[in-house]
Amino acid sequence: HDMPWVKSALKGCLKAKPPRSRLPLPDEVVYGLAGILLSLGHKAVALMVILGKEGYTRPMEMVNLKCEDLRAPVGGVQVGLQPYTVTVAPEDRMERSKTGISDDTIVLDRPDWLGPFLMELKR
Repeated sequence: HDMPWVKSALKGCLKAKPPRSRLPLPDEVVYGLAGILLSLGHKAVALMVILGKEGYTRPMEMVNLKCEDLRAPVGGVQVGLQPYTVTVAPEDRMERSKTGISDDTIVLDRPDWLGPFLMELKR
């Protein structure tokens, strides 16, 4: 009992309303959720929620992160220009991102407290 008209109708609906990006959650929602997670003792999940929002990371990229992937600024750089960074899919662990790239770096420069905050959560 194949219903070809259902498939045809679905195809027409998909063309009429093509997929598009969803709007991000408001900062208040994301940070509120992270605060609740922290209060419940779920530091790693709170870190993932914040990093997912601010770093535009994919869920599996966050799941695969290790503490050593979050790096503090290095010395010898002009004061105020030392970014905190996260390395996604490190080559030394033979990982690849969804797009097949290794050693992709995310600069954590917005908001300015994010890098130090994540370093504190890392401990």
